Amino acid sequence: MKMKQKKALLKQLESIEDFREHEGKIIYPLSEIIFITLFGLLKGYTTFKDLHSWMEFNKNSPTLKKILKKKTIEIPSRSTFHRILVNIPNNALEGVFREFFKKHIKNKNIAIDGKWLNGSDVSGQYTQEGHKSILNVFDKDAKITFAHVLLGKTKKSEIPAFKELLEDKLFSSDGQVFTFDALHTQSEILNTINEQKNRYIAKVKGNQKLLKEKVIFTASNFVSPTDTYEDTDAHLVEGNKAVKRKIEIFQNRDCDLVMSHSEFKNIQTIIKVTKTTTNNKTGEVKTRVEHLIANFKTTAQEFKEKILQHWRVETYHYHLDELIEEDDHIAYIDPYSISILRSFAVNLYQLFLNSNIDKKPFGTAKVTMAETKRYCMHDDIFASDIFEVS
Repeated sequence: MKMKQKKALLKQLESIEDFREHEGKIIYPLSEIIFITLFGLLKGYTTFKDLHSWMEFNKNSPTLKKILKKKTIEIPSRSTFHRILVNIPNNALEGVFREFFKKHIKNKNIAIDGKWLNGSDVSGQYTQEGHKSILNVFDKDAKITFAHVLLGKTKKSEIPAFKELLEDKLFSSDGQVFTFDALHTQSEILNTINEQKNRYIAKVKGNQKLLKEKVIFTASNFVSPTDTYEDTDAHLVEGNKAVKRKIEIFQNRDCDLVMSHSEFKNIQTIIKVTKTTTNNKTGEVKTRVEHLIANFKTTAQEFKEKILQHWRVETYHYHLDELIEEDDHIAYIDPYSISILRSFAVNLYQLFLNSNIDKKPFGTAKVTMAETKRYCMHDDIFASDIFEVS
């Protein structure tokens, strides 16, 4: 059994300050509880109740004993287990998360997207609070989340959270490309990205009405697009609908700027995306047009690829809900620590998928996230080896 990555992770987890230190002797080390919880999440146990029951029945697992170098593993009561998890210092756990996955990220194509924690609005025994949310920072090349920002009760806090992210050294490399929802098409955000010599592709919608009107007007004044790209794959589908996209870009051939604006600096490209869907059952055809802006130039085909890559973060959110059941899990006191651990588990599934995409590790079965989870459920050694994917 390989141990290098697990050993490094346990050492990182030991650096997290334990809130129980004032209570004297600690019977259940925090690092061990966090690791066993993560191991249980990998195996498909998603609620506090199920995780604790699994721990009780598997505390004599030879695999866990070998990893933790313990002859006997002590498991706390369910209430103590819950108290430990909700009191983990979130920022310290986030630091361990970022450190563990930093070697896997390309840090070039980055999607920013917020997600409601739908299990955090339950009127519980101790509190009566509204939704909380989390901002995921997603590497579109590695297909993993590599950072989070923990938000409050309203998604409006995404904007200052994004501004705070841009001050982080993670985003200090020249040439990073950011994509995000229209909520973040704010002059301060786009101009900051531009000043850092990074790049953005920003949606233009109703939250910036005057900007949108000027973008559409500017594009309409071109005799023809600078470049155009249309999907040629007849097999592109969304559900039971066939999908075609036409990407038209508008650029000034004589200088960088395609459009001047008093608030938004260095707009070099206007992108028009026409999406046509055809219902294969009814034949109904629908067309939707959206506009985006970018502070750099490239081809229509490359813009199309970078825009579509943004939706990988939505696929990631889908896996959080379907594989780890995030939306179904009640965590109304402090949902952030368990959310970070859920991201940890989904990232490990994805890294295994990345490294085995052209292989058949499950025999004749196609390698998928769901199949990876099933193998983790039934094989402790396989679940242990997931940590070692390079």
